[in-house]
Amino acid sequence: MRSTLHDIDEQLLAQMRDHVLAYASSTPVRRVAVVANAPLEPSEERRDLIDSSDLVIRCNSLALDHVKGPPCVGTRTNVVVAARTTRPTPGFLHDYRNRAYFVVDVFHLTVPDPPGWPSYWPSDLGAWLLPNRAFGLPLKYLLRPDRAGLDVAPTTGTQAVYLAYRLFPEAEIVLTGFSFLDDPEQRSWGYHLPGLRQSPVHSAHKLDREGAYLQGLVDRGEVRYVA
Repeated sequence: MRSTLHDIDEQLLAQMRDHVLAYASSTPVRRVAVVANAPLEPSEERRDLIDSSDLVIRCNSLALDHVKGPPCVGTRTNVVVAARTTRPTPGFLHDYRNRAYFVVDVFHLTVPDPPGWPSYWPSDLGAWLLPNRAFGLPLKYLLRPDRAGLDVAPTTGTQAVYLAYRLFPEAEIVLTGFSFLDDPEQRSWGYHLPGLRQSPVHSAHKLDREGAYLQGLVDRGEVRYVA
């Protein structure tokens, strides 16, 4: 049975990889940029690194550089990882037909009928759930192995990193915009998008554990962090 479940999980991941590849800017995917939403200072180098990646993954209430604004986070998006509670921003649904959307579901592990998509999402958005058995549960276990992942719900940003890591293990993975790598004690989220008010960090997010997990990837050279 264990072997069968492993095979099914690998098939799911292969299907997800094929789906993502259909939206990549170029293949093979040699570099993946994972852009979270923390406020960032202008940087042409960071902007160019993001926009020249083969695959750009963003999450939740994402921001994009304005054509007349300073260079910060670039304008390209191939994949969006979102929660149902994501607050809409001008960039969230921009050019959505040319992106892959994944919806996180770790908050609904024990709910037989998870809620549907928000009403403002287009009916042809075509979002996929990130499968809990093949994806959500392994990440929860990595964050809290002593309790088999109980009582921890990974942030959307960490799930976006894990998605890149699982689907493209041979690629260079670049992270930016992750505030809890510098401040794992933070109690509210700030956003790169001007005017978007801060929101509280949910109690199920264990930022110290997520920060330690991501920092471990950085320290081992498995991902690169760009401030």
